[in-house]
Amino acid sequence: MKTSFNFPVAQLAPKQTASAPGAILRPALLGLLLTTSFTGTAAPQPQAAPQTPPVQVTQPDATSLRIRINNPSQEPARIQVVHLDNGTWILNETHSDPAYGTRLKFDNLPSGRYAVVLRVGPDRYRYTVQVESKAPGTTTIAVRETTTHRVESGLATASL
Repeated sequence: MKTSFNFPVAQLAPKQTASAPGAILRPALLGLLLTTSFTGTAAPQPQAAPQTPPVQVTQPDATSLRIRINNPSQEPARIQVVHLDNGTWILNETHSDPAYGTRLKFDNLPSGRYAVVLRVGPDRYRYTVQVESKAPGTTTIAVRETTTHRVESGLATASL
């Protein structure tokens, strides 16, 4: 909004006379009015907090994965681990806590490929873990994220 004030300069300057006690007050009020009208009165906008992904997977050492699930809506959160070479289920858990964390250790598992599948509501995450056991006590894993997506239909959740 454009506003223009066309006051003669003499009207803005205070008159120093003893007969007009409010003469000094009026220009001060006018100045206050002008400064508050040009400065915004809107409250500061709150900044959105950075969104934490629902699932965080890290590898803290050579043989394990750390999984953290942020689930404020407390939808069912499912953690599954399956040995892909023979189809054996290693882990199949469901949690509905607002936050959940666990550490999956692969050091006592036989060599091979494993799938770690995490589902939180409609979100699905899949990781492939290659376990290599060359000698006792020398197990290592290699992790690769293979899928991260939102499942749209109930039929799509039936497949691993």
